[in-house]
Amino acid sequence: MFRYPILALAAMAAAGTLCAAGSSPALRTSSDASRANTAQAKAALAGLPLHFEENRGQWKSPVRYAARGSGYTVALTGRGATLAVGGGRHIEMTLVHANRNPQIEPDGRLTLRTDYYIGARSNWHTGVASYSRVCYRQIYPGVDLVYYGTESQLEYDFVLSPGADPSAVRIRFDGASKLSLNPEGDLVVNGGEGTVIEKRPVIYQQEDRASSARTEVKGGYLLLGRNTVGLRLEHYDAKRALVVDPVLAYSTYMGGSGADTINAIQTDNQGNLYVAGSTGTSDLVATNEAYSSANSGELDIFLAVINNAPGAAYGVTFLTYIGGGGNDVPQALAVDSSQNMYVVGTTTSSAFPVTANAFDTVGGFPTYTDAFVLVFNPQVSGSTGLIFSSFLGGTTGNESANGVAYDSSGNMYVVGSTASTDWPVTANAYASVIYGPQDAYIAQINPNNGTLTYASYMGGELVDDGRGIAVDKSGLVYFVCSSNSTLFPAAGYQYQGNLAGNFDVVAGVMDLTQVGVNSLLYTSYLGGTQNDMARSLTLDSQGNMVVTGYTLSSNFPVTADAAQPTYAGNGDVFVSVLNYTNSKFLLYSTYLGGSEGEVAYGLTTDSSGYIYVTGYTLSTDFPITANTIQPTWGNGIDVFVAKIKPHVAGRAGIVLSTFLGGPTINNAYAVAVGSDGRVYVGGYTGGEFPVQGASYQAAFQGGYSDGFIAVISQ
Repeated sequence: MFRYPILALAAMAAAGTLCAAGSSPALRTSSDASRANTAQAKAALAGLPLHFEENRGQWKSPVRYAARGSGYTVALTGRGATLAVGGGRHIEMTLVHANRNPQIEPDGRLTLRTDYYIGARSNWHTGVASYSRVCYRQIYPGVDLVYYGTESQLEYDFVLSPGADPSAVRIRFDGASKLSLNPEGDLVVNGGEGTVIEKRPVIYQQEDRASSARTEVKGGYLLLGRNTVGLRLEHYDAKRALVVDPVLAYSTYMGGSGADTINAIQTDNQGNLYVAGSTGTSDLVATNEAYSSANSGELDIFLAVINNAPGAAYGVTFLTYIGGGGNDVPQALAVDSSQNMYVVGTTTSSAFPVTANAFDTVGGFPTYTDAFVLVFNPQVSGSTGLIFSSFLGGTTGNESANGVAYDSSGNMYVVGSTASTDWPVTANAYASVIYGPQDAYIAQINPNNGTLTYASYMGGELVDDGRGIAVDKSGLVYFVCSSNSTLFPAAGYQYQGNLAGNFDVVAGVMDLTQVGVNSLLYTSYLGGTQNDMARSLTLDSQGNMVVTGYTLSSNFPVTADAAQPTYAGNGDVFVSVLNYTNSKFLLYSTYLGGSEGEVAYGLTTDSSGYIYVTGYTLSTDFPITANTIQPTWGNGIDVFVAKIKPHVAGRAGIVLSTFLGGPTINNAYAVAVGSDGRVYVGGYTGGEFPVQGASYQAAFQGGYSDGFIAVISQ
């Protein structure tokens, strides 16, 4: 808990007024036994505790409660407090980015009663109740705001529940001419006719609500500019009452007047956020160093770099278009320490830009969709930034590229699907012939010389779709597919040897230094009796495979320590941790979802073993954590963002979970975690998405969708 006893008023002129008619209403109270001596009455009233009267129509409608102090009047609205000080000057204490509809509750009803007799009888208000305190519930996530008074002095407390973030609190003093801090740390608000002094906040933690023992926390006000202040805290005991939980630190649209989507994001340790998306217009402003400054077709790729270093305000430092005359859509992105961006996806452009060292310059056009693979470095200006680009496909069917990874030598690894009988396989392939109508594939590429060093089909007799790929430090390649083939290639001692439903997840491990069948080390099905579809794969800090997607199976394999052990209905997310060298194989697995359906797309982990997953939900009862960013469904298709601690059973295993979105279609495809713990989410929205901070693009630009980027500070 934190408490900030604050407001003292000095050098005030005569009290202002907040009455509907523009003049002070006649005031009578049942406790006024004598009105003979006005001076004595004023002195007596000045010594009384501040009390808050409910608005029964005696003030304008935005006012919920009001109080009079010595030399000022305060009105409480849904936005915060407005002070009327000397000379008719008003200072509005606006709570920035706060809950627009907080639950406002009076507390401590007093025996005092107030009657107003103004003008016609229809304007009279009698028996107006007074209270000693007024509480704004959840004004910020996990933060209650309580107004009260000591004698005639207004005070207020911000009460933070365990898990709330004190940095979320922002107060803007509209109407003030200047804010400053005096040597004692008090906030001095110059209001023209008078000065408001907010004493340096007293901040403390309590062991629990019943305990009177307090531990002081050092801190104070922080001037943020534009008449806005925040709070600065020094070290506190995170094991006790205060645990910092997430706030939406930044959110922006990113798009034009057409259809725009952010498909993939990554971070580095140098303060950069990398973005890969698609756009149907040239509305996004390319930077001077761009490879191309405009859209060349129906949908083009755009690549962007955003400065996410502390204090950098998320400025776009690089943006370029890449594409041909058709539809070009990135599906996956990886970034190495040299800022090389490895991008894969699909294209229908016969003139898609390929480099001189491409191993495939033709593609399967005009009949089929092809895959593309490219490497781009935003530090290199103009056309030379495109280091490598090639088609990856055959001529007799459609291809997709859905996942990408790289190794320490700069080789890129691609997973996807193909329906082509002439897809380019290499001599060392596990399988050189397509088995079913659509197989997955695994490819290794050396972009330095444009060589396809390993390429193989991977599938059974029906439909197989490669969705995720990763490479460990030893060079082993991990992949995940969705498959309805009963004869998907088998290797190793399988956790689940047979297809259990219509579609199952398949996880596999390969050693591409081996040749032919020896290159496949392990595969296993993973699924229940309905459809189970993989969407993403990553490796955790222990080298385990982490897989997500969605399941329609009420018997999808989950572990005893699952955060959500039971299926909620209509399609749930699954999150599973696998290790093919462990006899259990399935180390952890859980459902995540509500009763109306979810799909997960984005997945990542951090060095502490937490798993982050994002996608979309249709469920009003999706499992949301307390004190979260958006605790309620936005009445559309909402983004969800969740942070899971494996091996912590039950809801305690869901560390963070929030909705993001309004009454439109919203979906997240990507999630990344920075070295500072901030969580980055990317996807698309149909508008009315929550925007926070000094956004790159504050408003929806129209069309079907805009991309979005949201940053969650933990």
